[in-house]
Parts: sequence; C-alpha cells; structure tokens
Amino acid sequence: MHIFLIALILSTFSFAKNFVSSSFSANFEESIISLATGKEKKSFGKIDYKFPGHIRFEIVSPNASLFVSNPQRSWYYVPPFVEGEQGQVTIQKSSKLPLTKFLDSIKDGIEGSKLFTSKFQGNDLILTFLGSVQKEFTLKQVTFHASKDAKAVQKMSEFEKMSLIYIDGRKVNLKFLDLKEESSFPAKHFEFTPPAKTKIING
Repeated sequence: MHIFLIALILSTFSFAKNFVSSSFSANFEESIISLATGKEKKSFGKIDYKFPGHIRFEIVSPNASLFVSNPQRSWYYVPPFVEGEQGQVTIQKSSKLPLTKFLDSIKDGIEGSKLFTSKFQGNDLILTFLGSVQKEFTLKQVTFHASKDAKAVQKMSEFEKMSLIYIDGRKVNLKFLDLKEESSFPAKHFEFTPPAKTKIING
C-alpha cells in the first residue's frame, strides 16, 4: 500500500505554529528504489489532508489505487485492470493506522516529540524514529531536503522533497510538484463508496 507519504515533519528548534497547514492539497511524484536492482520506479498522484485524521492519497499512474481515511474508517481501493471486471477494497478502522496519527501529531511542530529525534545537516533535516515507533510505522528515517539551509525553513512547502528509509531497507523519494495550503474539500471527500462489482475485504 502506498503510505509512503507519511511525513511532513520538522525539527528540534521552534518552528512557527501551523508549520503543517490544517489542510493541504498537492500533486506528487513518488519514486521507489528497488532493493534487488537499485532501479527507480516512479508513480504520480495527488494527496489531500485535513486535520484531524483525514487523508486522501491517490496514485494516478502508472498503476491506479486510492487510499481514503477519516477518524472512523479507512478504505484502500484498487480498481480492476480491465473495465467491467472486479476491483477490490480493504476497509478497516482508522485507529489501526499510524499514518493519520503521525500527520496530526506534527501539525503544531515537533518540539518535545516522543516519536523521533532530529538533526540538521546543511540543507537537510534528518528525522530518526525511536525503536518502538519504527516497528509501528515500519519506518526508520526521513530526510527533508531544501534549496537553502534547513534551519531557515519556516513552512513545509519550502522543502523540495523528502526521502524515506524503511526498516527493511527500502528507500522512497517523495516530491511535491505543487502544494496548496488551507484547502477546502467537498463534504464527503474523505469517504469512499465502492463501485459495483467490487470485492470487499474487512481488515
């Protein structure tokens, strides 16, 4: 499941309040580095977020999928490869998912965080998750890259990209092609109604 987007994070010094907007929308480019070959595989999509606990993450190409979550429930939908065939959706309680918990926790900065430690290295901000959190998120480290000294960054949109390293060694790069803060969404934007002929799995 593409939940690589996890992380819009900050530092041990005091960032401005609302470093992560209470809502945002962005198109993105995601690249996954193969452990076996070292080759890069890219995908493109869109992410929408609203505090607290609302996220919509859609892969548009090359292989379409959709992840939608609100404070009560989440859906992971994979459409059929051929029109008219059966797609599949996995439905589960949001309380079991680390993604929205993580995003919500950093909305007002990360000072005193119990999830991770962080350090600056030139234009990079390196975030390292604590042992128990690594197991929960299956994520070891996130590096945020800016075009200037990372200590001077005041808004999430100033970071150009982020690199995520998972505990199994996988590396994922996530780049926002644009980011609109304080976005507004339709009433049921963070809900999902499965199309007809969809296989439903309750997780």
